[in-house]
Amino acid sequence: MKFLSVISLCFFLCLCVHSVLSENAITPPRGWNSYDSFSWIISEDEYLQNAKIISDQLLSQYGYEYAVVDYLWYRDLKGNSNSRGSDTIDEWGRLHPDAKRWPSSNGWKGFKNVADKVHEMGLKFGIHLMAGISTQAYDANTPILDTKTGKAYEESGKVWHAKDIGIPERACKWMDNGFMALNVTSGAGKAFLRSLYELYISWGLDFVKLDCVFGEDLDFEEISYVSQTLKEIKPSIVFSLSPGVKATPNMAKVINGLVNTYRVTGDDWDKWSDVASHFDVARDFGAAKLIGAQGLNGKSWPDLDMLPFGWLTDPAVNQGPHRLTNLNLEERQTQMTLWCMAKSPIMYGGDLRNLDSWKKDGLIINPTLLFINANSKDNAEACEPFLLLFVRFSSITTLNDVNNIEEEEKEENEDMENVKAEVSTSGIRAWVATGNNGGQSPQGQDIYIAFFNLNNVPKTISAKIDDLAKALPGKKLIGLQGREVWSLKSITIGDVLSAQVAPHGCALFVFDY
Repeated sequence: MKFLSVISLCFFLCLCVHSVLSENAITPPRGWNSYDSFSWIISEDEYLQNAKIISDQLLSQYGYEYAVVDYLWYRDLKGNSNSRGSDTIDEWGRLHPDAKRWPSSNGWKGFKNVADKVHEMGLKFGIHLMAGISTQAYDANTPILDTKTGKAYEESGKVWHAKDIGIPERACKWMDNGFMALNVTSGAGKAFLRSLYELYISWGLDFVKLDCVFGEDLDFEEISYVSQTLKEIKPSIVFSLSPGVKATPNMAKVINGLVNTYRVTGDDWDKWSDVASHFDVARDFGAAKLIGAQGLNGKSWPDLDMLPFGWLTDPAVNQGPHRLTNLNLEERQTQMTLWCMAKSPIMYGGDLRNLDSWKKDGLIINPTLLFINANSKDNAEACEPFLLLFVRFSSITTLNDVNNIEEEEKEENEDMENVKAEVSTSGIRAWVATGNNGGQSPQGQDIYIAFFNLNNVPKTISAKIDDLAKALPGKKLIGLQGREVWSLKSITIGDVLSAQVAPHGCALFVFDY
């Protein structure tokens, strides 16, 4: 069998990404998010310009279909990322776009006109929301809308207001001046959330990113009620949670069936330390069999966060895109390869209008990586101690030696519920996955093997095939032909699979089986 052709890759990418039918997120969602390039200050024109590029250059061939407005689209530019009293709210305490940045929202029209334009481009429209209720609504003590009556919510002879449902002592940890939790168990709390989502869905919403509700801010009651509301009003909406600080596989198992994606780390920026920190997390959620597990009206995916490539801004600033990413080519290849092997949602963060910043290296449009992200299965870090590490000017070290030491240090009463895979401290990681071969034969399969070098010096990474087969049970590997994706070198597997890998770099092998 021959390698995947670009034509067959593109055909299957379109087939798998766009033929969702009645189920949500059958493959990891793919699109663009404004945060990494615009922080919170993006305007209507800037957003639509980026959406147009997605539609023209990234949709039909590469499957990028979501255009997401990230946080604080309702805040006046005179405020800041944690100001109080700078937001646009209606008489019911519901947030509306800042009309100075989003002029088509004038007259309380919301995002309806923007969403219509996005849909005309063939894309899907998404927004970021904060969990709970805004401090501005709480301070104004706005009444709660009962959408069943069109009047203020009443219960037990009382008209309910924001101060009846807001919980100031549970302010959002990273935006304590902006939002607080609400009492979702009360009828008024449910009525407030219902009024929010009925309004936002009426604008044409396809994707919800709900923040300050997972990880260390876990609010199961709000996640559950929002999930139920979305399912009732518009079942096709993709429901995403953020952020993932202190998220665990156990926590994810409680909510994965209610959502479609959920962040499993804090914010990922263009620092090598941020990229490297995702390997343990990706390993643990993969080992827990959470990749592609049951989700809201479809599947769910652990989310490693946006790709901070290209033309960016800085965290939480009042400034748009003004600099190139700090990640070098090898580091970007490593990040894109891990994200695709772990089947994370692929949300590009750079300003797409700077074409050279994303088209020149071709990472986000690499057909092999995108095919793996959408179509592979059995994705996992290879935890068997089979890798051999050849360090220049030093003796050979095996991961077997490392794991034996670690095994002796494990506590006898280790909590197996946490489902953590074996840990490598050598700075060498490997992932494996399988998949079909692009439909080139009925029984054809591909085998994907990725080596990662997290060290600051080059390493030669080798794997004995007899041991590597333990991570791919039932596969006869010797004699398989394939290629290494980044170097384009042809490979025939012998007794050992080996690659010289640059600092912070990776090697990705694709073999026909």
